[in-house]
Amino acid sequence: MDQQIREEILQKRTRIPVLGIYIFLALAVVGFGTFVITILSDNPGNIWEIFLINFLFWTGIAQAGVVFSCIMRITNARWARPLLRTSEALGSFLPIAVVLLLVVFAGRDYLLPYAHHHYHYPKDIWLNMEFVFGRNFIGFLILLAVSSLYVYYSLRQDLGGFNGKLTGLAGWVASGWKGEDERKAIWLKLGKFAPAVIILYATVFSFFAWDFMMSLDHHWFSTLFGPFYFMGSFLSAIGMTIILSIVLRRRIGLEDYLDDLKYHDMAKMFQGFSLFWVYFFFSQFLPIWYANMPEETVFVMKRLKEEPFRTMAWSVLACCFIFPFVSLIPRTNKITKPILTFIVGVSLTGFWIEKYVIIVPSLSDAINIGFTQILVSLGFLGAFIATFLIFMRAFPSIPVGDPFFGGKSSGHGGH
Repeated sequence: MDQQIREEILQKRTRIPVLGIYIFLALAVVGFGTFVITILSDNPGNIWEIFLINFLFWTGIAQAGVVFSCIMRITNARWARPLLRTSEALGSFLPIAVVLLLVVFAGRDYLLPYAHHHYHYPKDIWLNMEFVFGRNFIGFLILLAVSSLYVYYSLRQDLGGFNGKLTGLAGWVASGWKGEDERKAIWLKLGKFAPAVIILYATVFSFFAWDFMMSLDHHWFSTLFGPFYFMGSFLSAIGMTIILSIVLRRRIGLEDYLDDLKYHDMAKMFQGFSLFWVYFFFSQFLPIWYANMPEETVFVMKRLKEEPFRTMAWSVLACCFIFPFVSLIPRTNKITKPILTFIVGVSLTGFWIEKYVIIVPSLSDAINIGFTQILVSLGFLGAFIATFLIFMRAFPSIPVGDPFFGGKSSGHGGH
């Protein structure tokens, strides 16, 4: 491990602008204040819908960012090592997400029809509110704890040996370092925590999908809906990692570590998983057709055949699959940063609209996007980016202590 590179990466933390953190925190406060004022008004229903949409969108990206890091470690993906810290930093939003989950349950009378209207047997057993709260909140807490330990050990192997030179959170993570033997032990621990995070992610976020989206319509049944949601979130996390790493690369000077080949490979992965996502998209429709289940066509037809949701539904397919898949075919678009950022940004916008199209038609018959809804959505964006910047200002932006980290790029992007 090159000690000079470690110190160089640590020094780059200070280039994260404090003013930017304050701006995004202010945006988060404005969004939260708008939400509080609106729910205390006479008609808070529509604001609860936008709150749930943003909760599922941003929480999915945050947790999937940690999952991306886990997958890259399990597969020993050397090429992706410089990007792991950016993806792990997405998870800094998760402690806030736990609090937001409690807010979702506080608004259950506006969001969850089964909270006050019992569904038929046996679905009403699964949707018993105590059971719903228990499995989602406790499951999310366990997932948060395991994810936090994973990120803690990932950071500790980078910061080990710097105790006494660091302050704040970084100093706490680095304290009590026991030398290279501990680094080897940490590597083994990461190998155990990574599969646990992935399994818990698939389980807990399937619960989220079934309980907070699918079950809003009591006629809709789909065991595949859980994977559809968490794979969409995983694809969104890849996209967010691409965008934020491009911004960091330019802002704090990571060009020697994040070369064009890294983004070429990330773009290929993004393109491939967009195809995997549309496979889940179609696979949910296929059983309805070949099993002749007309009772389930209500969910599909309301979104694909009836306005005002029809246009939004088809735009989701265009933004999340057709446009990125076709646009990323040329190699130039994979390595030209502004073009790649635009393509991924369109896809992320599509995934936000996807949550809207899935949730809102089950709760109302109209599109309700006004100034307050926009402010609340910007508040979520502000909170997400602020926590990300705080994390990146506190910790190394590159996992320099990882055994598979190869140092500065040679220009050949070895795999």
